[in-house]
Amino acid sequence: TTLFARWNDTKAPMQLSVEMTVDLKDWEVTARGLLDTYTPPEPINYPEEAARFLNPTAHIPTDGIVKKTADAIVGKTTNPLEKARLIYEWTTANMFRDNAVIGCGVGDAAKSLESGYLGGKCTDISSVFVALLRAVGIPAREMFGIRVGRAPKMGRYSASAFGKADAKGFADITGGQHCRAQFYLAGFGWVPCDPADVTKMRLTEGLKHADAPVQAVNRYLFGNWEMNWLGFNYGRDFHLAPEAEQTPINNFAYPYAEIGGDPLNYYDAGSFSYRYTSQES
Repeated sequence: TTLFARWNDTKAPMQLSVEMTVDLKDWEVTARGLLDTYTPPEPINYPEEAARFLNPTAHIPTDGIVKKTADAIVGKTTNPLEKARLIYEWTTANMFRDNAVIGCGVGDAAKSLESGYLGGKCTDISSVFVALLRAVGIPAREMFGIRVGRAPKMGRYSASAFGKADAKGFADITGGQHCRAQFYLAGFGWVPCDPADVTKMRLTEGLKHADAPVQAVNRYLFGNWEMNWLGFNYGRDFHLAPEAEQTPINNFAYPYAEIGGDPLNYYDAGSFSYRYTSQES
């Protein structure tokens, strides 16, 4: 669902306020042992709602260097869950967070691999993860959303890195956009992952990947999401309706607006003039 608004009189105040009440709950698959006895069915068949996430897009190709890298990572492994685990471990160990990247990053998987520079923000890291999974036949997708300010309850998870709220549960979350990922297992369903937050925790706390606190978060975020976060959508390289001036849209993590056919800079909340807040009840 997309909210579309038009103001014909651009000289008058143009304001829109949206309020939502949402119920957030941790999504834990591996933490609850739900995949401990997973055996892939034979043959593996994916329902249409999952199979479409095998298809390449402009930013998520599945051939060339993406396919070559994915095949090298999984080797002769045939179990889809183990393939996904190997790709996740490769992504968290080899990619890193680069705070100099604007917003959440572009998420051009092939460009990241071709350049050899594996730094970026959450969309860059999640997009490489998703592209590698699709390249070995596992449906996968990014999910774009925003942190809601509630402090995660995960041991050494840094509240300053992953969202914080005041004593009354209020937080200004305007810059809290965050991209996560999911993959689909035949006979089970969607499995949540967040390789990007492993790299963020590592950078924020000045730790190495092999350090025990990082490995604890690394294990948890394969198959689980702590829900200090609200998901929006999983669109990549798609067309809005009505058609936007900038099309196709790379992703829909930020609000999109045009004035007289000229797109606004959605990375700059101040000049665009939007604000997100959350209040825990």
